Amino acid sequence: MKKLAIAVRIFAVALAIGATACSQTDKNTEAGAPAAPAAEAGAAAAGGIRYLNLDTVFANYTLAQEISKEGQKLMLDYQNLERQKQNEIQRLGSSIEQKRNSNGYLSQESFEADVNNFNKKQNEAANVLGARQNSISTKMAERQKVLQDSLDNFLRDYNATRHYDAILLRESGVYFNPALDITQEVIAGLNARYVAPAAE
Repeated sequence: MKKLAIAVRIFAVALAIGATACSQTDKNTEAGAPAAPAAEAGAAAAGGIRYLNLDTVFANYTLAQEISKEGQKLMLDYQNLERQKQNEIQRLGSSIEQKRNSNGYLSQESFEADVNNFNKKQNEAANVLGARQNSISTKMAERQKVLQDSLDNFLRDYNATRHYDAILLRESGVYFNPALDITQEVIAGLNARYVAPAAE
């Protein structure tokens, strides 16, 4: 939340700089100075500010794609396990109901024993599914941290040679001059330095 607030403040400063520059350009044009092309003027007005589209970066960055596929597989495995447990519980419940309806229980105690076993199986299934959910959440949080660290480290190194004052997220603003977009540069750089883990 703090990062977003800072990004919004930087964006507001960028807008103020842009407005001042536009005002100055209007004065220069009125005085007979040649007007710069729109894209050039926008980039110059923004000074050392650039932006990137994070959704596009993550959609095209190999590491992000791998993490997304990993998450999908984990969720599919969870859904299969959940379906399996539900079927087991349903079969057990149906068996108890069928036995009760056909007078298969010779005593109240044997009926209650089956019901207790049914409840126990339900609790065990809930515990197994809960543990799997926690495991998936932990795993995906770790993978998201790897992804965020990768992006942060790349942008730090990337900016070491460019010296921009700010690199903003496209998602934090309403409009950015397309001339300031470094999304494709960032995607190319991330993929160029990414090394896939060795197959186990």
